[in-house]
Amino acid sequence: MLQNPTFAGLFSTLYLVLFVLVIVLGYGDIAMVMFLFSPILVLWLVYTVLRYGKPSARTFDEYFYDDVDIRADKLRE
Repeated sequence: MLQNPTFAGLFSTLYLVLFVLVIVLGYGDIAMVMFLFSPILVLWLVYTVLRYGKPSARTFDEYFYDDVDIRADKLRE
């Protein structure tokens, strides 16, 4: 489960939302502790995505963006 990039992304997003909520509610001590743990969380997220994420089959020469079907050769025309 800790090696799943989707879980790492969702957990990091929920942690960020909880962090902002703690700040808005005025719990400064809890926010400081969460802030101190956040670099570890970011490093875990980056490591998990780079190590266990699946690379795309598309290349930059074929498609300009990976998530949009815009072919790079049409942009050169």
